[in-house]
Amino acid sequence: MPQFRGHIARGPLSDAQRRVVLDQAEILIGEVYAHLPLKRAMHAIDPLQALRLLRHRLADLSETEFHVQLQRIFLGLHDLHTNYILPSRYAGFAFLGIFLERCVDDGQTKYLVTKTFDHIVGDPQLTAGVEVTHWNGTPIQLAVEANAAREAGSNKAAQLAQGLQNMTLRSINMSLPPDEDWIDVTYKVGGTTHETRVPWRVFESAEEVTTPGTLPSLPTGIGVEAHHLVGMDLRTELARRVKRRLFAPASLNPAPVAAKARARKPRAAAPLAAGPVPTSRPDELKARIVDTPSGTFGHLRIFTFHMQDQDIEGFLNEVARLLSLLPSEGLVLDVRGNGGGYVIAAEYLLQFFSPGRITPEPFQFVSTPGTTGLSTTVPDYQAWKALLEESVSTGSAYSTALSLYPIDVVNSTGQLYQGPVVLVTDAQCYSACDIFAAGFQDHEIGPVLGVEGNTGAGGANVVTHEELRTEWTDGQLKQLPKGVQMRVALRRSLRVGTRIGQPLEDLGVVPDEIHELTKRDLIEENADLMAAAGVLLAERQPRLLRFTSAAAGAKKRKLTITTGSVSSVDVYVNGRPVATSATTDGDIQLTVPGAAGDVIRIEGYDAGKLVAASQQEG
Repeated sequence: MPQFRGHIARGPLSDAQRRVVLDQAEILIGEVYAHLPLKRAMHAIDPLQALRLLRHRLADLSETEFHVQLQRIFLGLHDLHTNYILPSRYAGFAFLGIFLERCVDDGQTKYLVTKTFDHIVGDPQLTAGVEVTHWNGTPIQLAVEANAAREAGSNKAAQLAQGLQNMTLRSINMSLPPDEDWIDVTYKVGGTTHETRVPWRVFESAEEVTTPGTLPSLPTGIGVEAHHLVGMDLRTELARRVKRRLFAPASLNPAPVAAKARARKPRAAAPLAAGPVPTSRPDELKARIVDTPSGTFGHLRIFTFHMQDQDIEGFLNEVARLLSLLPSEGLVLDVRGNGGGYVIAAEYLLQFFSPGRITPEPFQFVSTPGTTGLSTTVPDYQAWKALLEESVSTGSAYSTALSLYPIDVVNSTGQLYQGPVVLVTDAQCYSACDIFAAGFQDHEIGPVLGVEGNTGAGGANVVTHEELRTEWTDGQLKQLPKGVQMRVALRRSLRVGTRIGQPLEDLGVVPDEIHELTKRDLIEENADLMAAAGVLLAERQPRLLRFTSAAAGAKKRKLTITTGSVSSVDVYVNGRPVATSATTDGDIQLTVPGAAGDVIRIEGYDAGKLVAASQQEG
């Protein structure tokens, strides 16, 4: 750390460069920042006045003081989308070589070391499983809360989660270096108290999330630039990648697994024994079969919605393949720690688990001259142009909200998994992951089981200053000096269903049930969490609805429909109803009008409620 401090002291910004940075920050926050009215109201802040005061006091500030105060203005927004990223000489991660996680044991909150980087932790007794009691002499709970108070989380749960992560691992150019050169850690082993000193270390990181200007591999029908579909907490995503490199390097080079395209064929037989199910995309997905006291279920972990190889289509295909291998009795869908990524990847997945059609969340611009100008210049935003002009006439703070892509896109595959599903969330679920969790709850797919009382509450899509500068050709944005970067929440998202019109930002997704992680969860692969999810799954009924289609004469199709726990089916061809029939468990056959290539959708009902669906091209 001392050497790194010397490194960042070289090449400070000039006064003129500082003024450019402040000018650009004021344009972003004052003209395009989607949440400014909400943040002013909910957090009683005035970031524009704070920027003016910082400009007024510029001559009295050192380089470090300037960065600290500007960071505080951005952090004061309580928005992990909207960031001030320090000059490139600050690039790197500070880390201690240990990782802390919170649990509840015998009714008491405790903090355990759950991972260690053996190459640098000099104390052989400081291993996974020990309980940390003090941090530089401060009781650990107070130390976490004090660190959390400096973070940008939208709610208390999110702040605590961010603060805890930054205790041992932080991106320096988004958080500034630690004040200390080392940490004195007090911990317990078998009832005996120990103390050790752990130095902060810094490594330069090539981990960088890019948002390409050309469209990645996507489902058809999008027609939108890739970086206009990004919703992500950059710091959480980068920290996730670094944690994997530090603490799970073996996962970076897994055994190859053949990926397969999305299929609408009958499910493969699930493996009988509990254990992992190999995946071709281990950076994003982890699947396994788990035995619980309530039964045997699937567990699918989705670590991120940001694909480093930009192959969103490949990600969706792999999820579909894994679903065909997991038990049909129930699924634990686990998105803890997922900081978001491509919004289309998140919302497209919802149809895999829902018998009903998915309504994508709509997005809206804040109404300013800047956003109106932006909607005039950038083709992807032009659908909002008339709405922004209308908001000027009506005096509305926001434009009317529109979805980012056509509704048919996120309903083009239909339901693939027909067993009950429980969604597991935490306070680091953010942005596209928040949107996924909100959609899961709003469409009543299943219960949301939170290990904390809220998600991260990030409801927007985000762009960088450089992307805006490039596209907004008649705007006032200028190039930032010496590798300084900024990101901003551009359009805010609104919920659908029974919470229609409610902003996701700051409010987040409140779980239907809470399970606080236990010590057993941290050291035994979430055993108690899986048991809690299993109870919820066992209360719900698995369904089965599959069909095959064959030609049956001119413009007719013969359908063989297999059902389980479904009392009747309705058949649609190209969106038009053509048949209905009562069913019993097993096979029935129906002949319906249709030709090869027509889209056939079958909806299954039980007691008058839609419970399963299946669709394919005839």
